Amino acid sequence: MPEPAADPFAQIARFYDLDLEGFDDDLALYMEIAAGRDVLELGCGTGRVAVPLAASGVRVTGVDLSPAMLALARDRADGLPVRLVEGDMRTLDLGECFGAVFVPLGGLQHMTTAADVAAALATVARHLQPGGHAVVDVEAPHPDDWLPGPRPLLQHWTRELPREPGTPGGTVTKLVAVEGRPVESLREVTYHFDIQPPEGPLQRVTQQFTLRVITAGEMELAARLAGLRVAVWYGDYDGAPRREGDDRLIAVLEHAAEPGGDA
Repeated sequence: MPEPAADPFAQIARFYDLDLEGFDDDLALYMEIAAGRDVLELGCGTGRVAVPLAASGVRVTGVDLSPAMLALARDRADGLPVRLVEGDMRTLDLGECFGAVFVPLGGLQHMTTAADVAAALATVARHLQPGGHAVVDVEAPHPDDWLPGPRPLLQHWTRELPREPGTPGGTVTKLVAVEGRPVESLREVTYHFDIQPPEGPLQRVTQQFTLRVITAGEMELAARLAGLRVAVWYGDYDGAPRREGDDRLIAVLEHAAEPGGDA
């Protein structure tokens, strides 16, 4: 993971909402758990989850390492009960607790070492009220994650670039390259965004970052080290039990001293 002074998404923040255009599959899960609670979201990005929660009346504190992402979130959250904080989920200490803590859509996978994963879940525990629940959503490990070396460059989509003041519009094509480092449980990911304006040459914006492949065992151990336990596992956003072949691995966490739960 980059040093705190760096912005890992400075070059591609403006494409983030375009990349996730129309994706809201996980919102109902967060709405249900957030009802009647203050929420801390770690890795809030441009406010994709925080803003709908706030629009429903939930008070949200969103934290992200990327100033560029937070700038977009501030525009989106204008007038809503959202507090946005630049911070690192490994070391964050706001000095307060929340009824729910969320780490949506693979945010934990930017923790590139087991120690980073443990530190992030310690942050979750530090900010979670007694009786509260945390939700951590990562990609379920896939057989391809354990293959070493580079994979073919793939085109994910081509979409219209929204017109904004001072920009000519055009189209954007997203291409993705992945190189597996399974001995370290890591994937090196490269995003290329090819921008074709209405006139003039093609422009390419490239960003590289590292993602961790997080297994259920690693997450459960990191949670236990933080004084948390897994209350329930989900294999999708509708609350189905986890099964082989799932795309998502979703843990609902609570403090380990509380009764019940299925660790």
